[in-house]
Amino acid sequence: MFRRVFDPLNGFWRGFARLCDVVGLSVCWAVCSLPVITIGAATVALYDAVFHGVRKGELGDYARFFRTFRESFKPAAWITVPALVLAAALYYLWYVAYVMAAGGSEAAYVWLNACRILLLAPLAVWLFAMFTLSRFTFGPWDLVKTAAKLAIAHLPSAAIVALLVEEAALFTYKKAFLPVLFTPGLAALLCSLFMERIFAPYLPQDEPEDDGDETEETDNNT
Repeated sequence: MFRRVFDPLNGFWRGFARLCDVVGLSVCWAVCSLPVITIGAATVALYDAVFHGVRKGELGDYARFFRTFRESFKPAAWITVPALVLAAALYYLWYVAYVMAAGGSEAAYVWLNACRILLLAPLAVWLFAMFTLSRFTFGPWDLVKTAAKLAIAHLPSAAIVALLVEEAALFTYKKAFLPVLFTPGLAALLCSLFMERIFAPYLPQDEPEDDGDETEETDNNT
């Protein structure tokens, strides 16, 4: 009986190990995102490691994280830096609307909600680009175009993914950043439930979504 309870291969300990991986990979993401411009590569690496290590149960998820981080640094940075500039501009507009709405302006309140939608749209495209880069090989411009096409073609999923990440970020901020120990990994895991269904038609036929085989990078220009 005790052998079954403490067997590392039983369901409880496998689940506990994956929970620990969510925490560990979240910490890796947070540390690698500190320079800010590396947040793209860290997101690519997090999604890749969470999908293969946490969701599919493959070994070596931390080594995979840092390998993917190094390999995706340049293409992710080409997209992330302009995205950060755009996000800063949109945030400034949101903040101005927030101050005006706090002063009692009804028009500013409408603009406040509009700014949130404007922030969600580029966030969705950026997330689709980072997640796509974890599964396929693209140049920066082709990656942005593909991500935009996928986000438009799967608009409900794109909205859910963007809202998931936004709410995870807001929750982490409101709780003094302590939830960063698990929110990045958990958000990546939840996003994978939507993203992998989108990726499935473009993956090799011998690579089912939920099998345990190693995923190969595939060049897809759809």
